[in-house]
Amino acid sequence: MNTQLRFLFYILIFFTISETLLGNERRFTYVYETLTLPPGAREIEIWNTYRSNRDYFYRRMDQRIEYEFGVTDNLMSALYLNASWISRDSNGGLDEGDAVTSQSISISSEWKYKLMDRTADFIGMALYGEGTLGLNEAELEAKLLFDKQVNNFLFAFNGVIEQEWETEFEEGETEVEKELAFEFDFGAAVLLSNSLALGLEVRNHNEVVEGEWDFSALFAGPVISYSTEYWWATLTFMPQIKALKGADSGNLVLRDHEKFETRLLFSFHL
Repeated sequence: MNTQLRFLFYILIFFTISETLLGNERRFTYVYETLTLPPGAREIEIWNTYRSNRDYFYRRMDQRIEYEFGVTDNLMSALYLNASWISRDSNGGLDEGDAVTSQSISISSEWKYKLMDRTADFIGMALYGEGTLGLNEAELEAKLLFDKQVNNFLFAFNGVIEQEWETEFEEGETEVEKELAFEFDFGAAVLLSNSLALGLEVRNHNEVVEGEWDFSALFAGPVISYSTEYWWATLTFMPQIKALKGADSGNLVLRDHEKFETRLLFSFHL
């Protein structure tokens, strides 16, 4: 609770010191768009993602603070500080166990290059890359981004591939676990005004374990975004809808994924 109160305090500070122009607002929280910041422009994004309800007791809060900056007309970059808090059943639901908590921290670097503009060209297109390094984990992620705005309607699609390495230390031995994931994300929104947009986000997350396609989980839920001259915010509620492969709890994947996710983004233009 104290962590959340501190976070709200930081939000109030940003509201107070923000005093410049409209930022590069995002209409989705999971699906990325092709827009980039102009050279010299800067933004701060604050992420909160809450995950809950596996087939055993599990709660997780992921928080990110992102500093974005425009490099050229079509290239932008960002630096992240990431933190996660997890509370879970110590035995993963296999036997009755105590609740245990853990924390982790890492840093990330993001680069996005726009190839085509979503209004001037037939379709918007961009390349995205992100690297993450933590105390016992490393991750590389690549995305191919597409989007298109037609009048007041916005559509976006991402193809994603991600490779993760996690190091475990047990009884003086070191073991590195590798995990490959690929994902397809889609978003559609209607711009009700210059400030307000409503829409839908869909995620299809897949994981490959030891060369075998382990599972495929489908998520979908509503998104709302609101922007002003000084700041913008976007909120998505994303429940798991169905297991397309590897169901382990009814028709869902609940050993490795949560039933409910909620993500909130705040951004302030510097």
